[in-house]
This record gives sequence, structure tokens and C-alpha cells, in this order.
Amino acid sequence: MAHQLGIGLLGLGNVGGGVAHLLIEGRDRLIERRGLQLEVRRAAVRDLSRPRRVELPPGVLTTDPGAVVDDPDVQIVAEQMGGIEPARTLLLRALRNGKDVVTANKAVIAACGDELFQVAAQQGVDLMFEASVCGGIPIIRSLTEGLVANRIQSLYGILNGTTNYILTRMTEEGGTFEEMLGQAQAKGFAEPDPTFDIDGTDAAQKLVILARIAFGSAVRLEQVFREGIDRIGSQDIAFARELGYTIKLLAVAKLTQDSRLEVRVHPAMIQAQALLASIRNEFNAVEVVGDAVGTQVFYGRGAGQLPTASAVVSDIVDVASRRSGGGRRAENDWTREERLPVVPVEEVVTSYYFRFVVLDQPGVLAQITQILATEQISIESVIQHGRSEDTVPLIIMTHEAPERAMRRAVARIDRLSMVREPTLVIRVERP
Repeated sequence: MAHQLGIGLLGLGNVGGGVAHLLIEGRDRLIERRGLQLEVRRAAVRDLSRPRRVELPPGVLTTDPGAVVDDPDVQIVAEQMGGIEPARTLLLRALRNGKDVVTANKAVIAACGDELFQVAAQQGVDLMFEASVCGGIPIIRSLTEGLVANRIQSLYGILNGTTNYILTRMTEEGGTFEEMLGQAQAKGFAEPDPTFDIDGTDAAQKLVILARIAFGSAVRLEQVFREGIDRIGSQDIAFARELGYTIKLLAVAKLTQDSRLEVRVHPAMIQAQALLASIRNEFNAVEVVGDAVGTQVFYGRGAGQLPTASAVVSDIVDVASRRSGGGRRAENDWTREERLPVVPVEEVVTSYYFRFVVLDQPGVLAQITQILATEQISIESVIQHGRSEDTVPLIIMTHEAPERAMRRAVARIDRLSMVREPTLVIRVERP
């Protein structure tokens, strides 16, 4: 006989609707495969009159989310509301009511994970969050289970589908950032207000979660250096191609030799033959290096209704299986803390791509290279072609140098009278 459990949904929008669809359409399959009869018993929505793709029995829908987390017939609450509040308050209430919780909400886990997991442990219930990072890619489970025997050494990720779509289309079609952002919005890959995607916040929130799981380090969002893609131009895409690179918004978390942790999100030049350079459109990928297993790559759709809903349902089934079998609460790596110090971004050492817009006159290159030399930044290559009226783009690729030295050099160069625009800097990464 199938074990019956009640599911409560906080949010029935894109992802929440997908979760309801998979639970209802997959009902017989879950009974057959797992002996679980999972019923959506309550679902909180903003507007009861709004048409929905999934049909639920009368009385299931409510505009009061408290009715979901307080319902005695609900044993598992799945939250897809997004944002920190009221999600945090509702999740804490559900946990204190003895309900297991599954969430796709990266913001609330990144900001309030410590508090939420503490309450979950006190109540002896589960808090699962696979869908909060990379949608349908099982990266959380892979880090906590498949790679549990490894000490993770580095993690590089393309974690945001919106920016990856924009940069892919700029690379393949030659359009501007603004044109490709509009295209992404038209196709539903970007929100009407895409700020958190474009400025790197979305990827940084996901990196906080991955760093906690992979390295056991309680990184805070404000410790993650982040820089967006809005200054990347079509000419930078073209120069990158000429130099043998592709530009991606890259999330980086890696151990240094002195056991500190670098955590940063920014546009990066990646060698064109590297695997991460081939990740196109809205897809995500995470490259993980473990001391025992070496390099592992996880790839798939990082967003979208059904991929994300699939990850939510996977967590629901995992929790339901333990609950129905009387198993122990799942051990969660969130509570493992190594307290690794975070490397200040000024101390990070990388190579750099500089795009200077300068007057087309003799002596400009000499003055710029002299400033770079005084900061001990050595030059790998120089490109100077293309002209707009009396200015010309000057491209310099450097060897490795500390971020602090780079910033000092750029500040001095930007004050030169022959420099007409703020210097564009793109860091070079070699995963």
C-alpha cells in the first residue's frame, strides 16, 4: 500500500506550477517506483482568479501562505516564492511546525541558511535546496554525496542562464549587449528587470551556497566580489575571438596554497578550447576539481520551469522516502564549517585584458606601458587597430599580476589626457 503524504506549495507560478504538474502527472509512477502517494493538499497563490495550466481540487488554493505551513494535513512544504521575505518567516514557521521543507529559493538560503538549518536540526526535520542552484543540474547532491570523499580544490561555474544567453548571442550574432538583452527578455530568458542577473548578484548568491557545501566555509554574500557584464561590448567579443578566448560571466571558488578561499563572480576571458567556453545560451555548467577524482563537469539547463521543478520534486521524493520509511533526518553539509578566511579581492592574482580608448597619436602606448611597468605588470600582447574619428581602441593582454597593482595602474592611466573613456578590464581565467 502506498504511503500517503501531503504536499503544500508556497507559490504556484512558473516553477511552482511545474512542481504541481510533475506531482500530479507522475502520481502513478511515484506509487509504482517508490510506494509514495504524494498529494498537493494546499497551495498559496496571489490571485485565485488567475488561469492556471494545472488543475487542483476545490479548496486547495489559498491566498494565505500561513494556511499552507500550518495545515496539519501537509507534511512537506515546497517553497518557490523567491526573495528573502516573507519566504524566511514562512519557512521558519513550517520547520517549527515539524514539517520538512524543500526550497528553490537561492536568496533565502544564501542569506539565512544558518538560521534555517539550525531550526531544522532542532526540530529533527529536513531542509532540502537542490533546485536553488543550477535548476535541473544535481550539483548539490553531487557535492554532498558523489564527491563526499574528496577535498574540493576549485569550482568554476557558469551559474546564470540569462547572462550566458546574452554573451552567447553577442558572440555568435555580433549584436550589442542591449540588443541581446532585449532578445533574452523576448524569449523569456531574462526578467523585465534583469538587474540581479546582469550585475552578478544571482550568480553570487548561488556561489555562496556552493562554497558552503564544497568547502564548508560560511561565506557571506558581501564577501563575494562581483562585477556584471553591462560594459562588455561587441568589440570586446571580437577582440577575445582574435586572441583565442571566449567571454563568460564566471563564478570562481578555489583554495589557495595558504588554505584561504577565493570567491568572486565577474566576466572572464576563457580560452576558446576550454570546456566552459563551449557552454551556450541558457545552459549552466559547473567544473569541480577534487583531490581524489580530479576534474568533474556538471552540465544542463540551469533554469526553466520543468528543469527546476524536476529538482524540487527530486528533493520532495527524497524527503518523503525517508519520512515514510522512518529513516533519520538527512545529514546536511551546511552545518560543517571550516571557517576558511576569504582572500580580499585586492590580493587575487590573475592575468588581464585591458581595452583603452585613446587618442590616435604617437607616444600613447609608451606612456601606458611605462605605468604598467612601474606596477610590475608585464605585457603579453598588444592589439591596436580600428579607428573612430580621432580615437582608437588599444588592447593589452598582461601576464599575472595582483588585483591591487592592476587597480593602481588603471587609476593612473585613466587620468592621462589622451585616454578618452574609463578602461575596461576583463580578468583572464584558465580553469
